[in-house]
Amino acid sequence: MGKEQGRQASASTPQAGRAFAAPGRGGWRDTGRRARSVSRAPPDRARRFAVRDATREAAAVQLSVVIAAYDAEPYLAAALESVLREAPADAEIIVVDDGSRDATGDIARRHGERVKLLHNDVPTGPGRARNAGARVASGDVLAFHDADDLVLPGRFALLQAVLEARPEIDLVFANGARCDAGGRRLGPVIGARQARRLLRRCDLEEMLRGGVVYPQGMSIRRARFLALGGFVAERGEDWDFALRAALRLRMAYVDREVFAYRQNPASVTSRRREFGETLVRVLERFVAAHPEAAAVVGAARLDAARASQLARVARLRLADGDRAGATAAWDAAVALVPMRLRYRWRCALARYAGR
Repeated sequence: MGKEQGRQASASTPQAGRAFAAPGRGGWRDTGRRARSVSRAPPDRARRFAVRDATREAAAVQLSVVIAAYDAEPYLAAALESVLREAPADAEIIVVDDGSRDATGDIARRHGERVKLLHNDVPTGPGRARNAGARVASGDVLAFHDADDLVLPGRFALLQAVLEARPEIDLVFANGARCDAGGRRLGPVIGARQARRLLRRCDLEEMLRGGVVYPQGMSIRRARFLALGGFVAERGEDWDFALRAALRLRMAYVDREVFAYRQNPASVTSRRREFGETLVRVLERFVAAHPEAAAVVGAARLDAARASQLARVARLRLADGDRAGATAAWDAAVALVPMRLRYRWRCALARYAGR
């Protein structure tokens, strides 16, 4: 997972049901006609973000693209081609082979000096792999990409243009498209409702509602990334990063799909209960490590966010037949927001049904 705005951009967003197909040697492209999407902005600056400006190649600062890859042999070639097709000619491309057991490293080496390859002897996880790439990067701006995903048109130029036009912004991020293993578009990764909220405000309040800065759709000033401490090693690193970034950085969001997120049964986000439990731990860790967050959004708002995540876990546990676990999660949610009658009712219902 992220990331409000400044201005108006005419943007192209693939339609539902579209496919991302390979032209020629394995690169991918959006095969469908695109629809208009608007990112709101103060009217005095909106015109500066017309598509013709956002899609020009930025030259003021150098870009470093970091790709964390683990056993990515089936996908890395297409991912790299999509990155190279969209990145500026002077962009630095870094692949971090995170202890892969397949030919991931060999695929990166095929590009010679155009791609810098780092290798970890043992897997360290996506968070640490991205951090390793960021530490050796030479660019002023960092962009990240996942080895099994694809870059869509405008991914780098659009976000780079925002950072150049608005020096007060530390991080800018955009939407993406979910697609299945065959490349068929399933929908946006950030739904329309949440996207509208992000266009109005891009802050800790919105991240607590479940907003995520997807690394594949993010560009951030390298100095600010390093000062923030990068990604954590634990799972749920994207949301953890989004929470900390929203607390400490100035962010902007552009409602344009700039990456294709390949959804497959092996992905973490497809294991819903495990993912829900992870988010509870992420939020608990954030609240414990950042007491200053209460001064920003209020202690009651933090409690409500924790209760909401616990309620979600309770529903997932119940769906798995774990009634005792669901009841425990409901109890914890009620303890945080005792006046939330809905939680009390569901907790009582789960208890009664278990008799």
